[in-house]
Amino acid sequence: MATSKGNESWSKVLLDKVVVITGAGGGIGSAISHTCALQGAKVVVSDVNKAAADKVVADIIATQNQEPDRIMSIKLDTADEKTIEEAVAKVVEKWGTIHVLVNAAANFTVGSIEDVSAAQWSQVFNVNVRGFALMAKHIVPLLKQQRSGSIIQIASISGVVAPLNFVPYSTAKGAVIQMTRNLALDLGSYNIRCNSISPGCIETPPVRKLAASLNMTLERFAQTQAQKQCMKRIGTPQEVANMIVFLASDLCPFITGANLLVDGGYTAI
Repeated sequence: MATSKGNESWSKVLLDKVVVITGAGGGIGSAISHTCALQGAKVVVSDVNKAAADKVVADIIATQNQEPDRIMSIKLDTADEKTIEEAVAKVVEKWGTIHVLVNAAANFTVGSIEDVSAAQWSQVFNVNVRGFALMAKHIVPLLKQQRSGSIIQIASISGVVAPLNFVPYSTAKGAVIQMTRNLALDLGSYNIRCNSISPGCIETPPVRKLAASLNMTLERFAQTQAQKQCMKRIGTPQEVANMIVFLASDLCPFITGANLLVDGGYTAI
């Protein structure tokens, strides 16, 4: 569960902003949801797993003493455009508009070019690329109407550098970075900012899964990865969430089209 560590000096920098977060049922998405709520946002916790989204909402209400009517959970499959349309309509019905979109849904499919099936290629792109684009498609009209807003997309350092046998995931995340640049260009005249964040090795369920596939404990895997970082450790979901809040806030009105690295210096070595 996320904590407020690292943002104690901030004071409600997202007050009353309506923030829609996809893939919010666990890992980085959960931390983003907790931190946005802590900073005063009205938070939409969306996930393909409704039970996971409900748990995040319950945790936020319990740990932050939040008013239940400032947080909502929605079942949302970003690969299904109809559910996106329905979700956006529910949010607008409840709060009137949307100010921030955080695309954090992810499909973690890795492997060599020979090993990945056509179905897996479709799945990784449907969630990581097409889903991001469809979310933007249905929320951008609201942002244009109010002539402001922020779109933040979770990419990965795997879209910047090329890890071994990461072909589908790296390709999809590289596409996310380029999509974000194009959105920034197309939407800048409407005062809509579009940025991506590329996390490095973060303690999340996909990283645990990767460690297990290598017959390693998370602790041992973290030790091996720490040697590849300037900071000599792996990151936490909270550290990614803090950057999300910064980009979602009005603290950085001149930052758009950027891909910000939250990687402990991995790409600097």
